[in-house]
Amino acid sequence: MNFLFLRKITPQSSPFPWVQLLRKLPLSTFRRFPSSQATQFLFPVAILQRFLPKTQPSAMKRYMNTYLHTDIRKSVEHFNVLIDGYCRNGEISRAVELLEGMKTNGPAPDIVTYKTLINGFCKIGDVFTARKLMGEIFLVNLEPNVITYTTSIDAYCKIQCVEDARSMYDEMTVKGLVPDVVTYTCIMNGLCKSGKVEEAKSVFREMEEVGVVPNHFSYATLMDSLLKEGNEAEAFAFQGQMVVRGVGFDVVVYTALMDGLFKAGMPNGAENMFQVLLEESLVPNCITYSALIGGLCKLGDLNKGELMLQEMEEKCVSPNVVVYASIVDGYTKKGLLNEAMNVMKKMVQRNISPNVFVYGTLIDGYFKAGQQGIALDLFKEMKSVGLEENNFVIDSLVNNFKRSGRMDEANELLKRNSIKYERKENNIQKREESKP
Repeated sequence: MNFLFLRKITPQSSPFPWVQLLRKLPLSTFRRFPSSQATQFLFPVAILQRFLPKTQPSAMKRYMNTYLHTDIRKSVEHFNVLIDGYCRNGEISRAVELLEGMKTNGPAPDIVTYKTLINGFCKIGDVFTARKLMGEIFLVNLEPNVITYTTSIDAYCKIQCVEDARSMYDEMTVKGLVPDVVTYTCIMNGLCKSGKVEEAKSVFREMEEVGVVPNHFSYATLMDSLLKEGNEAEAFAFQGQMVVRGVGFDVVVYTALMDGLFKAGMPNGAENMFQVLLEESLVPNCITYSALIGGLCKLGDLNKGELMLQEMEEKCVSPNVVVYASIVDGYTKKGLLNEAMNVMKKMVQRNISPNVFVYGTLIDGYFKAGQQGIALDLFKEMKSVGLEENNFVIDSLVNNFKRSGRMDEANELLKRNSIKYERKENNIQKREESKP
């Protein structure tokens, strides 16, 4: 087995983790490949899929640039993994460059190429470009599959464009594609988030009528929304249906029930659900702890929230920005701004970047406490790290500027926000015009 291709695609001064692994593999690993040429063609795809998502962005970029300029024979699979790597790294423009290069120089993009890019654009909320790529699939004589349509449907639902999602659903059925449980659940989730729980229940019944079996995500989506509406009886009826049908309760289901019970004003039930989860020997994940800590902080029980944060860290469950944001919000609402600021500092120390919600909460809190200087320093810091102000931050700033007689600055902020709103409206109009 010849490993010369490793030296071709990897700078010796900065070896990648996958190279070290590959060098440790026994030769028997490669005996199924008929030739070194086949190995050079097939193995890098597996290597890319395994390690690109875990590689540091700068290292990934160096690898991609080096790899693309080698003489190793590449296939569409190689490019698909590279495109996925760029999308995961937030460099979707580079992914588009690769697509354009494939169209010009080969290999020709396939349905996976387009699905990956559609998913990438959907994740950043650019549904207009995702829809254009869907149209391009037909122009190059490729047929979108259920996964491609479901990806777009999910994206529309996440930005609460449920009618667009239903339009995509109708389009796929007209083309003879059969929606699966993931497709139906995405539509149900979008309807529930838009407050259309009755319509979501109709989709659930439709799914059953056509013979698609609901999974635990389907049930969790409905139960969570029913609990939030205060319809505990129907939510627990669906829970009973899961038991009768043998649909397993997993962390996702318990988390949805906990979240719904907290929002329905039943904190004791939510905490009991967490205990049941533990008794079932299930391992709570970050989202589970996020629901629990968020619910406790909204109740004002910050001590228990901090204890749960400590517990999840002891169990090697890494907190995310949502967990810290809940605690920051809880302290700020109690007027404990020093404690809230300390939580944000702890986030930064643990390499978790505060988001606009964290900054906005603190900015508003310091304004209300009459500490305008700290609030404005936080706003400048937020802008310096590349975060754009949302409506909550703008309202807080404008109200403070007006109270202190700084009308020019207030009007400038409102004008800037108006321009951003107009751009958003134009994007929506473009999306409407792009519909077939």
